[in-house]
Amino acid sequence: MTGTQSGKTRVLRRTAGKAPAPTAGPKPAGAVRQGGGRQTGQDTGQDMIADAGQHAGQITSRTPPQPAAAAALDAPVRRPPEGRQVSQTVSPQTNSPQTASPSPGGVRRPDETPRSDAPPAPRASAATPPSFLSLSQLPHLIRAPAGDVLDGLMVDYYAYVGDRLVLSGWVVGAGSGRRIDSADDTVRACLFPRPDVETAFPGLAASARGLLAVVRPGEGDTFTLCGRRLRAPRRADGEGDPARMFVDHRARLGFLLEALQGSAVSLAPLVAQLQTAPAAYKRARGFLEHAKGVPGHGGLVVGWTVQVPGVTLALIDQRGRIVPLAEAVRWHRPDIVDAFSSEFGNFTFNAGMLQGWRHGVTLGEEIRLCVLDGDECHVLASRQWEAAPVEPVSFAKWAFEFPTPLDRFFDRLEQHDGAVIDSLVAAKLAARPPRPPEIMVCGPQPESPRCSIIIPLFGRFDFMLNQLLEFSEDDELKADAELIYVVDDPRILSEVRQQAPLLYEANRVPFRIVTAGENRGFSGANNLGISVARAPNLLLLNSDVIPVEPGWLQKMLAVIEGRADVGIVGARLFYPNGAIQHDGMAFVWEPALNAHINKHPGMGLEPPDPRAGATPRLAVTGACLLMSRALYDRVGGLDEGFLIGDFEDSDLCLKVRSAGLSIACVEDVNLIHLERQSLAGIGQDRFRNFVVRYNAWRHERRWGSVLRKMTGARG
Repeated sequence: MTGTQSGKTRVLRRTAGKAPAPTAGPKPAGAVRQGGGRQTGQDTGQDMIADAGQHAGQITSRTPPQPAAAAALDAPVRRPPEGRQVSQTVSPQTNSPQTASPSPGGVRRPDETPRSDAPPAPRASAATPPSFLSLSQLPHLIRAPAGDVLDGLMVDYYAYVGDRLVLSGWVVGAGSGRRIDSADDTVRACLFPRPDVETAFPGLAASARGLLAVVRPGEGDTFTLCGRRLRAPRRADGEGDPARMFVDHRARLGFLLEALQGSAVSLAPLVAQLQTAPAAYKRARGFLEHAKGVPGHGGLVVGWTVQVPGVTLALIDQRGRIVPLAEAVRWHRPDIVDAFSSEFGNFTFNAGMLQGWRHGVTLGEEIRLCVLDGDECHVLASRQWEAAPVEPVSFAKWAFEFPTPLDRFFDRLEQHDGAVIDSLVAAKLAARPPRPPEIMVCGPQPESPRCSIIIPLFGRFDFMLNQLLEFSEDDELKADAELIYVVDDPRILSEVRQQAPLLYEANRVPFRIVTAGENRGFSGANNLGISVARAPNLLLLNSDVIPVEPGWLQKMLAVIEGRADVGIVGARLFYPNGAIQHDGMAFVWEPALNAHINKHPGMGLEPPDPRAGATPRLAVTGACLLMSRALYDRVGGLDEGFLIGDFEDSDLCLKVRSAGLSIACVEDVNLIHLERQSLAGIGQDRFRNFVVRYNAWRHERRWGSVLRKMTGARG
């Protein structure tokens, strides 16, 4: 028999004038132990179904008889006051009280009164709550006045697992029909058949059950179980043997796995007892095709599953940590439909499965796909953890290849791999070596510039010629600004260095070339340039923004230096055909992305007449954005946590607005923006679409509540 039983209950029969004689046969886990010294702290039942029940000899009621009996087993049983304990025994023939006799060997049997030298229990009263029972005082039986047992609880043995106390025992009578779990999860319990207990209590066989409980003891190490107020055993008296508990209750490992989650200890001994689902088990199938992760960050598990209703599928690692698949990303797998539709019918739809794993990953260890069915747990498939790409963009390229319905992509990031990518980005930034950038100087630099213009280069650099040509016609810009080109693409670095002296000689506009020898993305490139900037004001400028006439920078500087209420100044940008490309940004809810996105009002339309000075905007693009260096540093600058380049500019604007400053746009300037041509090397493929969705998700997590207040209810 699985569980704590190892045979039939020892039966003791009492006849007039004769001592009880045990029947032959092996003792179950709950049979009484004669002699051998006192009970150990971790085995309080110590072979005790306690000589309990009419077929097990004498039963001790540790409470005074009730003034009135319950009419039936299922009637409410009022718990007697736990004052002075009265020892009674019951004749199996008459069920009437008998005189208890002490057990040999100094071990108190359940039919004995406490030793006379033990301190008496306090008498209960209306003003004094009942005292707590210790496990050594069990079994605790409640009787009718005639002596019939109405309700009983016994703990055979216990074990501590982390901060949880696991109890194995039995319950009979009305208590077995009560709710055992506590509302606050301090006690979780399951009941199961115990034929030995049924035999010991033939009159209560229908209500006799084995009991497995997991307890988080409360204040004073106390808890309530089956209507009894109990005190947990001291760890100093022994913590028990969890391995024994897991072996005895192999049929209830599913219950134990769930109840022991968060117990702050590895459940590896429990996981070691998990077994592959038997061939006859037909309620679930599954397979793991990929299990890749990065130690310290998490990973993804991909495969397929089918199951009937009523079972729970979950991933379980070697430490016993569980991740249910209820919120896994799903997609249609025609191959699984073909293979299993005859067995599972419509339950084969959307069999494809992707599940994020945010716990620790140890390469080479197994991750198991398990089915929890009732209190049982079976292994359906397993796979060893393999290494996933550590670099964030590379990880995203690998992860985003797995199918995901577009309307579920936001949820996928929220529940599965978004946090993993976030963690990888943070780790990459933290591990970046603090070495200074490489700097190439072209021409004499201004001594005290008013503004540092930061221009990232990626994929191509031919726009430098167009910009420098226009800058050369702007005397005020040459006098007031320093130019910093940041090469954010190692592939073009050598050629930029070769062409830079020629570009300076052709235009006579001084500049510096700055590089870190790696790609850092839009935010990282700008932050690198700002790290060497010398001016009190910063202008972020795309390499494909070309001024058509001089004086534009001076108009922007006049606003940022002249208005203390303005934190950021943008500029009206045009397409080459004269239509508006950018005239400030607005935030609009996009259901397809499940997020607010940045919109450019008036994009593609004929521009209205420009107004002098500056006009308010919610946000402006990072393609041409001016702010003071002091404010940039105060709000934290551009966030490098976004992938490649999206939403960093609106994120910066929202940080400035949160600091109590406004955003403005200068309209009476003429700047051409060859939109996104400076990013042409990134491409517009499927991966790029997913990058935009990832950045939108990240932006929404941070600013969603602010944007809803700013724009009204979403949707």
